Amino acid sequence: MRIAGVHILGCCMSLLLAGCGDQQAPASVKSETNREGAAATGSTTVTLAYNRYLNLSFSEHPSPFAALQSYLEAHQPELTVSLSVLPDASRGHRDALVVWLMAEDDAVDLYGIDAPWVPEFAQAGWAVPLGELVPELARDFLPAGLEAFSWQGQPVGVPFWGSIGGLYWRKDLLQEAGIVRPTTFSDLTNAVRKVLDRHPELSGYLWPGGRNEALIQTWAEIFIGFGGRYFHADGRCAVNSPAGHRALNFMRDAPLSGISPREVVVWNAEEARQRFVSGEAVFLRHNQDLLSWLDDTNRSRVAGKWAFGPNPAGPAGRSASVTGGFAFVLNPYSRNREAAVRVLRALASEEVQRAFGLAWGPVQYHRRVYEDPGVRAVNAHLDQLAAVLPDAVARPASSDYAQLSDILQREIHAALTGQKPVAEALDQACIEIDALGKRKP
Repeated sequence: MRIAGVHILGCCMSLLLAGCGDQQAPASVKSETNREGAAATGSTTVTLAYNRYLNLSFSEHPSPFAALQSYLEAHQPELTVSLSVLPDASRGHRDALVVWLMAEDDAVDLYGIDAPWVPEFAQAGWAVPLGELVPELARDFLPAGLEAFSWQGQPVGVPFWGSIGGLYWRKDLLQEAGIVRPTTFSDLTNAVRKVLDRHPELSGYLWPGGRNEALIQTWAEIFIGFGGRYFHADGRCAVNSPAGHRALNFMRDAPLSGISPREVVVWNAEEARQRFVSGEAVFLRHNQDLLSWLDDTNRSRVAGKWAFGPNPAGPAGRSASVTGGFAFVLNPYSRNREAAVRVLRALASEEVQRAFGLAWGPVQYHRRVYEDPGVRAVNAHLDQLAAVLPDAVARPASSDYAQLSDILQREIHAALTGQKPVAEALDQACIEIDALGKRKP
């Protein structure tokens, strides 16, 4: 039964975000503005820090950054905005922000953060409470979205996009081979082999296996799929459990057995995605953000040939889809605080939130975005999104999330690349995670 998009997201949003080594030097950061006269005499320029996607659209509609500019031109012409472009990779993005904030740098007024960073940034005093500054948050946004970006009961960010992982597959190839959607990892393995027997030029199961945050999202889904849990009831690390061994063995063996390409262990999410979109693979683990444009024949060679749904699971586990999300936060060191708050309120407006939905697709947390016929028309696959929302899980919760993630990335990747046996890598991860001393069961 097809469910209306508004009902889907209104009912399932709480599910989406309830669950939603040495540091590398940050990549170089450049600033750019995308309109003439951004620093015109008499205007105040507010600088936002986010990656290049803020100025990109995956539909015929304007990018979110362009929509924000248009909103300010119409409602607050004395304000202009510029974009300081951060690295695409989560780690580089975070590291660049940390360098700025530790130096109490005022070059950026607003910056985008990922949901797992909220405890770290808020504890450090790098995120200004917004309850009184942006009062419409409590009125207009779904509680789950606000809770993901709250600290000690106060919202610290204006949410603008959320993500959830799932499995994409070539429905034409599965139909040709007489296969239904795989619901277990054994089904997935068998489906790959059966399709590749007919199409040896293709790759099987694609996922980001390089050492980056996308690896943790993929691992978490497979780990929980095999019945794992991050921590024991007493708070000790549990990733080296039997379920942890089964999950990481599956990931290690996939490229060795031909289920995944061997080079998957160095790919980021975009490199995996590009190959699926180009028609080179049968399955892809990726977030829902392809739903809004995968049928665009100008961008996709698999238009009309794909489907999206829940990830597979093992006998002792369940399907799991890792959630995330981003919000804009006020830099406490900004010299343009009053103007920056006005831009935050513009970002929280229904008009700009709708622009995110039109340009990027779901998920937004503003209550009225999915009542808009234009947003629903652009997002024709909300029913497929609804199928994965009940499987929503979060990444491991910790006020030291950056360190915890780095430990997991290093040890999981060492096992994938054969530098360490699976058991040794997982045991070492637990030793270091337990040593952090700040964890949440």
